[in-house]
Amino acid sequence: MRNRNRIAAAAVAMTSIVAVALTGCSSGSSSADGGVGPITFASGKDLTGAMPQLIDMWNKKHPDQKVTFIELSASPDDQRNSFIQDFQAKSGKYDVLWDDVVWTSEFAAHGWLQPLDAAKVGSDAVLPAAVASATYEGKMYGAPFMTNAGLLYYRSDLVKTPPTTWAELEADCKIAKANNMDCYAGQFNQYEGLTVNVAEAINSAGGSFLSKDGKTVTVDSPEARAGLQHLVDMFKNGDINKAAITYQEQESANAFLDGKAMFLRNWPYVYTAASADDSKIKGKFAMAQLPGQDALGVSSLGGINLGVSAYSKHKKTAEAWVQWMQSTEAQKILVSVMNQASVLSALYTDPDLVKVSPYLPTLQKSELTAVPRPQTPNYNAVSLAIQKNSYAALQGKVSVDAAITQMAADITQALK
Repeated sequence: MRNRNRIAAAAVAMTSIVAVALTGCSSGSSSADGGVGPITFASGKDLTGAMPQLIDMWNKKHPDQKVTFIELSASPDDQRNSFIQDFQAKSGKYDVLWDDVVWTSEFAAHGWLQPLDAAKVGSDAVLPAAVASATYEGKMYGAPFMTNAGLLYYRSDLVKTPPTTWAELEADCKIAKANNMDCYAGQFNQYEGLTVNVAEAINSAGGSFLSKDGKTVTVDSPEARAGLQHLVDMFKNGDINKAAITYQEQESANAFLDGKAMFLRNWPYVYTAASADDSKIKGKFAMAQLPGQDALGVSSLGGINLGVSAYSKHKKTAEAWVQWMQSTEAQKILVSVMNQASVLSALYTDPDLVKVSPYLPTLQKSELTAVPRPQTPNYNAVSLAIQKNSYAALQGKVSVDAAITQMAADITQALK
């Protein structure tokens, strides 16, 4: 959903409010009011327009614990910089922040986030991958609020059975050529989306970037080479149009929505545009899990965790509020109104929600096997190493072997 997984920056949805018992999971606050009082919530630009109304609903029910919304830039990089500046100043200006899943380890490692009660924000009701994204060194530093996984969109009028392996996908490419279409579109420009796509290819081939503890580089492997080689070969043989080297999420979506590509790797948000009344492909597409080397592949995990600042003066209110954001009431609105992916497992089979978003059962399968991007306090530097070297390989400037070797060296340096 940085996804970066957040294409067109799908923003936070906050909805009907229920009363919450304010027995927060941490003390942390030194204020005389016991950590209960007004809080601020900072996130990226609100593209929904619903934020003021929804926060007003909370404020009417909690007049002594009002939430003030601070709207930051739509740019994830700008958001991250704003959060870091506030943390470094220890100002507590932001009590709760919109925390991309790849930032959680970084912020937690610096002591900037308040540890949360895993029993309250990481229960069995929450998808395991979402819980893992909010966990650093055995503790939860975020309340999973919105999750995401990549899906394979395909033209169901042309392909009756979606491919489950790369070989099957490539065999279907002849159908695309016969219809004067590109075969496959993804996100291959040099930015975070490329890290996501390359990670999916490498993970689907059995490779990885770092050990589970995030301290050892593991990408210099035959499996990682096989994953990157798959993408390089698709560019070489034309199954991926060379123009796709410039694609980010929206450009790749446009290729599919305009009927120019038969397969698309993207996030669930594309479903809304593809199924609209004026869509060129309405009724002609379906969604499946990503294919892999020898069986179904795995998606990179996207999503948002809600973090409580270690410098917040009203931690109990902040913790109660992020717990509410995981409530069934809030999460149902997240799915039905905002077309975003819930962190609650049970909602993926809710009949009313599936009627609105029929891809939910498939998305749940993708999320259950999704792999977080490298979890490390130095994520930004690690991601840049992945982008730089894989982009050079996709352009044909270096061999896959050289790209992986240099990627491993650059990641090793990034960890230092």
